[in-house]
Amino acid sequence: MVKSKTIVTCAVTGASLTPSMSSALPVTGKEVAEQSIGANRAGAAIIHLHARNPDGSPTNAIDAWKEFVPEIRAETDAIINMSASHGSTAEDRLEAVLALRPDIATVIVGSMNYGLFRKAENQGVSTFNTEWERKAFGPAAYEIVTSNSFAKIDRMIDILIDQDIAMEFECYDVGHLYILEHHLNRKQVKRPLIVQFLTGILGGISSEIDNLLFMKRTTERMFGPDVQIFTHGTGTGNIKAATQGALMGTHVRVGQEDNLFEFPGKPFASNAAQVEKIGRIFGEFGIELATPAEARGILGLSS
Repeated sequence: MVKSKTIVTCAVTGASLTPSMSSALPVTGKEVAEQSIGANRAGAAIIHLHARNPDGSPTNAIDAWKEFVPEIRAETDAIINMSASHGSTAEDRLEAVLALRPDIATVIVGSMNYGLFRKAENQGVSTFNTEWERKAFGPAAYEIVTSNSFAKIDRMIDILIDQDIAMEFECYDVGHLYILEHHLNRKQVKRPLIVQFLTGILGGISSEIDNLLFMKRTTERMFGPDVQIFTHGTGTGNIKAATQGALMGTHVRVGQEDNLFEFPGKPFASNAAQVEKIGRIFGEFGIELATPAEARGILGLSS
């Protein structure tokens, strides 16, 4: 992969880290909009989004998405990236995407055991303030298997191709790259291909540098040098994983979805604070951040 500048994605809120873990996690539509705008102004070209109910629990309700997506569009030139991970069917997952038509929709390309309980451990949190959090991180957390079947992925790709919405393919392990290859051999997906490495989840590949390099080399071997790769980790190793990714030549993702703490016991004040930190680190290496307009050119998106 050849690139001149590094694109920073900020994943603003996510669906698994919770309000009990940090008061700086944006939950309401107003908070998500404000922190997204702040992250963009700090240097993030892409804003990756999830929606939440007022109590912080995840939702895919269109009305919840409408509380922040239009405002982010109006106040920034950021690339809007909506998650399509919530729902039992492809149609359920894409309902809000089709209603709001982001620049990019994220498609997870493999199932796995998902160690949600480890996320709470990594954030140093054992006490939760709401019933949904206590339920999510109780015994049920040992039963979670993410369901991303071949049929579901196939259907999501078909819908997004038909609707002319760009896709980011999120891979939790090297086997997911081969699942992606299976689908792309049968689909006419616009290039350049966008692949996101989501590392550090218990059940998927860890964020060690050897694994990141293996994922990158495998992706480029399978999909060619023009593939656009994004790297991120989870927990307090996220900034390190992003730095390693950039030094390897990939784009990166940071944000409150993936990690809430700068150091153990020291929460980040905001998403913008994470973007600013990675920007300072990159500055020491002479790594330039892509503007939203430059990122659109790199990713082949319309302006």
